[in-house]
Amino acid sequence: MTHSVGRCLVPSLFLSLAIAPCVASTQTAQPAELQPITVHGLEDASLLAPSAQRAQEDLQRWPGAVSLVSSEEYADTTVLGLQDALASVPGVLVQSAAGQQLVKLSIRGSGLASPLGVRGVQLLRDGLPLSRADGVSDPAYADPFNADYIEVYRGANAMRYGAATLGGAVNIVSPTGYSHPGLEVQAQGGSHHYMRLQARAGQVFENGMDAFASVSRYQTDGSTDTAGQAISRFYGNVGWRFGETSEGRFHIDLGKYDQHLVNPLTLAQVQGKPEAIAVRPNWPDRRVQTDPYARLAYQHTIRGQGQNSLTFGIYYIRTKFGIGGHTVPVHYDAHDYGISVRGEIHGTIGNRQNLLIWGANLSHGKSHNVTTGPLRFPGGIIVDPSTAQFEDIHGARRTAELYIENQLSLTPRLKLVTGLQGVRALRETHIDGLRLPFSDQSHKEYYQGLSPKAGLLWQVTPAIQAFGNISGSFEPPTSTEFYNAQGPTRPQRAVTYELGGRGQSGLWKWEATVFHSRIRDELLNVFPQGLSPLYTSDMLTFYQPRNIDRSTRTGIELNVEGGSKLNQLPGRLEWGLTYTWNRFRMVDDPLFGNNALPGVPPHYGNLRLFYRHPTGVYAGSSLDFASSWQADQANTIKAPGYGIVNLALGYAAPGGRYRYFVEARNVADKRYAASSEFVAHATAQSQIFNPGLRRSIFVGAQFNW
Repeated sequence: MTHSVGRCLVPSLFLSLAIAPCVASTQTAQPAELQPITVHGLEDASLLAPSAQRAQEDLQRWPGAVSLVSSEEYADTTVLGLQDALASVPGVLVQSAAGQQLVKLSIRGSGLASPLGVRGVQLLRDGLPLSRADGVSDPAYADPFNADYIEVYRGANAMRYGAATLGGAVNIVSPTGYSHPGLEVQAQGGSHHYMRLQARAGQVFENGMDAFASVSRYQTDGSTDTAGQAISRFYGNVGWRFGETSEGRFHIDLGKYDQHLVNPLTLAQVQGKPEAIAVRPNWPDRRVQTDPYARLAYQHTIRGQGQNSLTFGIYYIRTKFGIGGHTVPVHYDAHDYGISVRGEIHGTIGNRQNLLIWGANLSHGKSHNVTTGPLRFPGGIIVDPSTAQFEDIHGARRTAELYIENQLSLTPRLKLVTGLQGVRALRETHIDGLRLPFSDQSHKEYYQGLSPKAGLLWQVTPAIQAFGNISGSFEPPTSTEFYNAQGPTRPQRAVTYELGGRGQSGLWKWEATVFHSRIRDELLNVFPQGLSPLYTSDMLTFYQPRNIDRSTRTGIELNVEGGSKLNQLPGRLEWGLTYTWNRFRMVDDPLFGNNALPGVPPHYGNLRLFYRHPTGVYAGSSLDFASSWQADQANTIKAPGYGIVNLALGYAAPGGRYRYFVEARNVADKRYAASSEFVAHATAQSQIFNPGLRRSIFVGAQFNW
């Protein structure tokens, strides 16, 4: 199916792109932009980090599901992590256990069985990766507290940054001295010894330089045993303006993480049944400590005539951590670095406006992983107390992405978008087994493939757009997935069809999308019953990655937000609904037939209602909901659905000088499973459910100078 779609898309792609050199034409053309051009002031003084308003206008050029979340949208309540920041984005599932920032992140069911971090979704800061060279990301490094706004590109719409994965991309756009001048201090505290302190400041200097810096501390004991977490972060950037058309910006991220890994429970334990409380967890003292995480990046952009631009980026990521309390203690050290280049050429083709985007991403990484004793079995039982080394593991990964995307205005209201991405990847691992039961292994594999795309964007009215697209995706396996006992695994390929629309009128706006994906060779990891995935990337002893020949994804994504004035009260009422419906299934699998894929609720979303008084006082409530979902591939047990009610009361001073709030989470103290581990078979005694946050009270304050 993928090849037939490719044959259909590639001709239309090259029909649009073959005459790309004509884009440089300077002849006067009839206006054909889908959106009016707005002239911005100081807020767009940074070429590399445009304002949220400008970015929102730019996203309207894409014929697909894209969303933007401003940091102001989640400033009125407690933000425990990425799950709160992205709660209003449909199709995005962010699951957190017991209030931790360590989350599971999936878009349209991407990377459901990833043994660590996130696969199938590119995590970016200002367009440069936060992830390893094989595409694996840890959502803890996607810091919503140091974001001006967050862009979410679902599916192939992420080709703007060269990503052509099933899930898409999440791009954090950084604050700068222009967007956040002055000093800001935040303090939050509450239940389960929760505390978050943050100070950040920005400054614009007369010599064309600006700077932004943030330091923060986050800690919590969580609402269950072994859910403690402490995170210290520093983020900063410095920008230089070289005239009106050239800018460079240097970024630095530093983070030190000390966290327990929440122990999965049986369903009876999650629900608090007395007879199940005494069941011993499989891994009672798992803990991860970084040493620390570091990321350095530099970007430079040059703007030419007619809005043409060339942007270059380079980055380096150091990930070093230790994990204890699992099968064996692990010491992991990885270095990843890469370069990217991206160009935009604005011009005309046959008196029709045209935008050509092209780019390349090259990344390389290597890791060294040492495992030592003592050797444990599930339940924390020590079977070999020796602390001698078991394995010495060296890994290497390289990925090259080349992409091109063209946007041609067929009429003033209709735009054709075509694109093509090519990927070539290397995955390599060498394992020296120093003690039984570990053995020597060596694996190396190359992968390459193409991902075409074609879509239409129709400006129905000045305020309403409709779009449709068809796209391919190609995902090489990660370093943990590229081989199993039978040999190398195959890359995951998919074809996705998407229809939708978006619009805005006055105080309310909406977006709606329907999609269907047909996937070949989906990458899943099957863990033996009673065991759970390991945190480190190269420790492959206890799980078996394999390809599922065929599977499908079908879904509906809806977000509606609005506001209205009240007849009897001053101020306004604000409301919003985010809803996602999913149907994710295997197709004629020899082991599991047409079973539902586990881990994702068929229905989930968020309903919110807030009242805002002209003085700055606000009060509101939200409901987080999810239906029951299958917890294993055999579909033998389900996680119950839930509805979690939250209440908030606060005051935001006019002018934004200060803000106070108090919030109650899970008011009814609902006992529920926030997520489940990915397993093949489960029973009522299986410890596979991660508990959600119990009833909690939080208070917060923010001051700006």
